Amino acid sequence: MRVILKQDVRDLGRAGELVEVKEGYARNYLLPRKLAVPATPGNLKDLEKRIAAAKEREARERAEAMDLAARLRERTITIVHRAAEGTTRLHGSVTAQDIADAIREQLGVEIDRRNLDIREPIRTLGEHVVHLRLARGVVVPVTIEVVETVPEEASASA
Repeated sequence: MRVILKQDVRDLGRAGELVEVKEGYARNYLLPRKLAVPATPGNLKDLEKRIAAAKEREARERAEAMDLAARLRERTITIVHRAAEGTTRLHGSVTAQDIADAIREQLGVEIDRRNLDIREPIRTLGEHVVHLRLARGVVVPVTIEVVETVPEEASASA
């Protein structure tokens, strides 16, 4: 029996796939648990529409990601952080959330911190490169410049 999976099923397939299973497995497990629907002509037509809409949405998201990638490549994101006096070592480290917040503030773009790939913690002043996954297959290097906060007594006398 051919069925269309509505959800990912372990050892069988992913949501939206058309798979061939034994009748008993479909009738007694997949269909009652609403994990799949029978592959009728109407359901197949719906599947084709959903696949076309998903491809269109993915193409649109990819185009937006490419546009954002171009903007991110030409910009340096500046993050102000406290550093140990007289050294380039930071008090603490710059986190993925700090970088996501800085991108939101400086570019007005909301990104998820989990899409940032920071190889090692940023614990020094200066320029660092992190990678941002924007969409499937679109990874852009982002230059982060960490600068020291101006001490309060220096800013008060200026």
